[in-house]
Amino acid sequence: MSGNDTEREALARFQALLDAYGAEPRRWPADQRVAAEALLKRSSEAQVAHAAAARLDKLLDSAGVDPAPAHLIGRVLDAAPVPPGQRWRWFARLLKPATGIAFAAVLGLGLGGLVSPFASGEPSDAESITLAIGDIPEVEL
Repeated sequence: MSGNDTEREALARFQALLDAYGAEPRRWPADQRVAAEALLKRSSEAQVAHAAAARLDKLLDSAGVDPAPAHLIGRVLDAAPVPPGQRWRWFARLLKPATGIAFAAVLGLGLGGLVSPFASGEPSDAESITLAIGDIPEVEL
């Protein structure tokens, strides 16, 4: 490979870097920054490409951005295609809490059946009160 081919490849990578990250070297990936800055110092073609990218950055930075209206955001989100793996995602979001509630109900009923006041052979508070009232002698007036 000749020196011209290597230089062309370096310029192509530099142009791709400018297209992706703009002219500001702080935005460039750290692993590519040193080589790009070295190319920028030695190559007039890289300097021309960098100047063009800087003009584009300036133009983009000066453009005002109005927030999108809420109804438009909703329309865009409604029209967006749903990835195949996420078609039933709404069902999964409902299923998790429902499963937790069902588990708690089954556990409560199961433990409630095991720990019953009537299972111990002891009279419950309501039975004790009824028995106590029944033991009171009647008084005639």
